[in-house]
Amino acid sequence: MAIVEAIKLVVGDFDDRATNEVSGKGGRTFSFFPTAVTDNIPPLSHALSEAICLLARLHIEHGADATLGVGEEDRGAMITADILRQYRLPRTLARWTPSGAPGEVAVGIANEYLAEGSTQLYLNGVRPDDKILLVDDLVSTGGTLVALAEAITLAGGKVVEIFTIGEKTENGGRAHVAEMTGLSIKTLLATDLFDRGRGLRSRVLHVNLGRIDRHCFDLVAQHFPPGFCRPGSGDDWSAEQPIAIAG
Repeated sequence: MAIVEAIKLVVGDFDDRATNEVSGKGGRTFSFFPTAVTDNIPPLSHALSEAICLLARLHIEHGADATLGVGEEDRGAMITADILRQYRLPRTLARWTPSGAPGEVAVGIANEYLAEGSTQLYLNGVRPDDKILLVDDLVSTGGTLVALAEAITLAGGKVVEIFTIGEKTENGGRAHVAEMTGLSIKTLLATDLFDRGRGLRSRVLHVNLGRIDRHCFDLVAQHFPPGFCRPGSGDDWSAEQPIAIAG
């Protein structure tokens, strides 16, 4: 079944990764782990990209309603572009350096890698009244998504949906984004950090299967430990409108 194999590929990329320390938001030290999806370590394979794109379709509901896809040019830019390409939307990436073009929006950003006041994010291409499908590789502290949402709003656009591949649960980003923007986030998988006797490493807690229909969900879930697969997208949105993706 394609969905089962896709989950195994993605979980294999995020689980049991060694960590190192980075300094960022609020002067805190964060434990960071690289993956092929988020950092191209190892390089992002075609098979892994295809798996992400397949599973993203279980979550993204408003691809047909959106008028623009937005991401940011940092580590996960390649997978963000791959996901958005499926919806045949015009796409723009927020940049870390200014272009100086008319209409460019600049906002401050702080996240697990960046301290407050150190960096700005620059966004071009959002038109007034654009409906935005916002995609990023991760939600960690939530700082990047807050900055992106702020920039989109300043440019006159409206975020209609946010999807991220991973959620680092230990950093509270989902709650921070909701508090600062009122927006909810759909995620594919949730991780935390765990010492398995080899130092602090990443651990995949569960996988969200979005709007998958119940029969297909049951078929997929039987290939994994009880409770590892969950319906929905990790937010308060329910899977009352199931969709079918061939397995």
